[in-house]
Amino acid sequence: MRNFRRRITPLAILAIVFATLSCGSSTDATPVGGLSIKVIDQNNAGIFGVSADLYKVVSGGGVLWRRSLTSSDGTAVFGAAEGGVGAGDYYIHVSFSSNHELAVGETNDRPVSVVAGDNTVITFHAVAKGPSPH
Repeated sequence: MRNFRRRITPLAILAIVFATLSCGSSTDATPVGGLSIKVIDQNNAGIFGVSADLYKVVSGGGVLWRRSLTSSDGTAVFGAAEGGVGAGDYYIHVSFSSNHELAVGETNDRPVSVVAGDNTVITFHAVAKGPSPH
């Protein structure tokens, strides 16, 4: 029985050490926050099919980080499959494939800071394009 205990004890200790290490901070997930956009028209109706690009701010500019497309209610969510977007500074660029454009006074490349645990929604206002001049 003594030999059995001598063999089992080191194995049990080794199993506890591995279990503890696997739960350590080296495997902790990056803090994330929710980030989405809403694109609405002059009647506050959502606009479907607007391309939304999320750029991570880096030294000297930005790097395309995530891409999304607005649903029928005009909402696009970034990083939904990953549980959100990592905390940090970003900017959002929208592009219209429909007969819409940003409303007067609206700006593209909108800056946003994501904070862990927050759920941020950025709203863009759009209007129907008028006839093109000849």
